[in-house]
Amino acid sequence: MIDDLNLDFEDHDRGRGRRRRTERWDSGAESRRPDARQDQWQQQGGWAGSGAQSRGGYEPRYDTDPRHDSDPRYDTGAQRGYDPRYDQDPRYAPDPRYAPDPRYDTGGQRGYDPRYGQEPRYDADPRYDTGSQGGYDPRYDGEPRYEPDPRYDTGSRAYRKLDDRYDTGSRRGGFLEEGYDADGPGLLPGGGDYRDDDDGGKRRPRKTKKKRRGRSFLALFMTLLLLGALGGGAYLAYDKVAGYFLTPDYDGDGTAETVMIEVKDGQLLGDIANTLVAADVVKSYKAFVSAAEAEPKAKNIQAGFYNMHKQMSGKAAVAAMLDPKNRNVHQVTIAEGMISIDIYALLSKELKIPVEDFKKAAANPKALGIPDWWFVRKDGKKAATGVGAIEGFLFPETYAFPPNATAESALKLMVSHFLTVTGEMGFAENVQKNLAISPYEALIAASIGQKEIMFDKDLPKVARVLYNRAYKDFPCNCLQVDSAVNYWLRISGKKAKDSNDITTAEQMDTKSPYRTHVNGSTPPAKGMPAGPISNPGKAALQGAMAPAAGNWTYFMSIDKKGTMGYAHSQTEFDALIRTACKNGVLYGDLCT
Repeated sequence: MIDDLNLDFEDHDRGRGRRRRTERWDSGAESRRPDARQDQWQQQGGWAGSGAQSRGGYEPRYDTDPRHDSDPRYDTGAQRGYDPRYDQDPRYAPDPRYAPDPRYDTGGQRGYDPRYGQEPRYDADPRYDTGSQGGYDPRYDGEPRYEPDPRYDTGSRAYRKLDDRYDTGSRRGGFLEEGYDADGPGLLPGGGDYRDDDDGGKRRPRKTKKKRRGRSFLALFMTLLLLGALGGGAYLAYDKVAGYFLTPDYDGDGTAETVMIEVKDGQLLGDIANTLVAADVVKSYKAFVSAAEAEPKAKNIQAGFYNMHKQMSGKAAVAAMLDPKNRNVHQVTIAEGMISIDIYALLSKELKIPVEDFKKAAANPKALGIPDWWFVRKDGKKAATGVGAIEGFLFPETYAFPPNATAESALKLMVSHFLTVTGEMGFAENVQKNLAISPYEALIAASIGQKEIMFDKDLPKVARVLYNRAYKDFPCNCLQVDSAVNYWLRISGKKAKDSNDITTAEQMDTKSPYRTHVNGSTPPAKGMPAGPISNPGKAALQGAMAPAAGNWTYFMSIDKKGTMGYAHSQTEFDALIRTACKNGVLYGDLCT
């Protein structure tokens, strides 16, 4: 019973509220009645006729809301409530901010700027068009894309149940409330007009408890759903923030499962961290980097292969990589000027691979990755074959070979490094651009210079001497270098000799494709020998690529310190010989 009384009081209060709104509506009916001027304006199309609105009809806010009646900012002289103060009150007339500005001028104010009627740049601009200027754009009335949007409805179409947030007051009865039909303004579900009832209109049908319970359940469900979404979002946000401030890391020294990790030459701590994360050695990039930055010795982590446990802490991973026992590499240093057969012997010892495997892999240098154009010459000779085919391309460096390296993979690694170094130098490009020889011939010159001199500073001068003798007007076009004689001896299975011990027969051996001395009246073919006679380093390659400027045609060591002397004529060269003999560099027949 109490619930029924409460419902009666609620309905009574709603009825009283409707009566009050109806009374306020009726009391202002006279003031809302359109005058003749408004009727005429509506017959002319209202806002649609002026071009300011694309849908037709007029905006009733200017009739019912007193805020707009007296506001001169939007007044064009055609609305109700036109303020005559603009014509009479001197306070408004002289204000230059409004009258002379043609951007907002519609032609109805004093001070109308005639440029709107004459200048075409304003006529065609539909943004400020109110329908009173020339060049009115009819697209604003004819395009349907502005028509169906109910959010900005000003009362020009049959009103449907719309969102009352955009209600502009053009419908009788103000904003629609639940319980009123949207088919006609002010109509109740039964067809009656609530304005005609003494109590302000028929009461809305009483809502049953079942409906109220249903709506309450829906509200409760939506509330719980919203709280769940907020809770999930809060968890995700916390997880993300926690992941930012907390470092994901494993505990301890890892599991029993091991994995081999490669650290490449030149890699930074961040690069190593990415490799470890990918192999599940450490849990996060930050775990390893933070531990490494806290350990001063971490900068000593070397290139190579490491046996690591999976799921180690960052600190344990750093310690393991600093322990030499975990570094599983075969580190081999190839010195500048070494020849291929000596390199095979060294690699065989360190990698436990037979020398014959290296010789077999080197027989086809192109299969190791050397491009064909490297073996092209301009002096008419063929490139070296056989044992010497790979010579010059095994770049001298300290290599960390993996435990499972093969002869082929080891040679490929060295060749790849040669191509990288010469590519970064622009060796081939600079030789072809600045010298009249091929890159292969320049590589031969670099290999000879690497074997003949002791100091890098002499390499550009030695290269110039070789080029002057091989390609200029030197009498025999012969290099006459003993290092080429020794190379032929070595690849023929013999031992190298000191220059004082090399015989004339060895120097003039016509079987040698590396002969650089004159055999009687038969000089060697013009140009460089068959191929490189050693594997030159970067300094020798640089000297051959950019030789010094000079007319020297002789060079030789003049003391035991390795000091080089240079000469242009035979007379100057004889003087160098005497100096070398005096300093104990030469002896025997050459010094008599």
